[in-house]
Amino acid sequence: MLNRSYIKGHEGHPHYITDSKVASLQKNVSFSGDEEELLRIVKNLSDPTKLKIYLLLHKVEEIPVTDITQILNISQSAISHALSDLRNLGLIEAHRCGQLICYSLSNGKKKSKFLSFFERFK
Repeated sequence: MLNRSYIKGHEGHPHYITDSKVASLQKNVSFSGDEEELLRIVKNLSDPTKLKIYLLLHKVEEIPVTDITQILNISQSAISHALSDLRNLGLIEAHRCGQLICYSLSNGKKKSKFLSFFERFK
């Protein structure tokens, strides 16, 4: 039994929730390991630079770092840091093309997991 003395005398009120319902709700709002990973992605994409890069990569097949800096008008170091984080999350991939390093969206399962995560809230 939960220690919820504050709710005593509130039976019948709309805000009254039984102990079993509280336990059930605790299970429903917990995240699986995959969902925890997706939450890390959401947290990272809350950074404006990372989100801009991620959205930009949806519009091109691949793009060199120098073009990203030109398009977003952000320093090369800030872009490189953001790209590194996005790579570590598995959202993007790097490809060498001569002296250029080009980036593209990852073809992995994380993209579909990321999108299907939000279906849970419909």
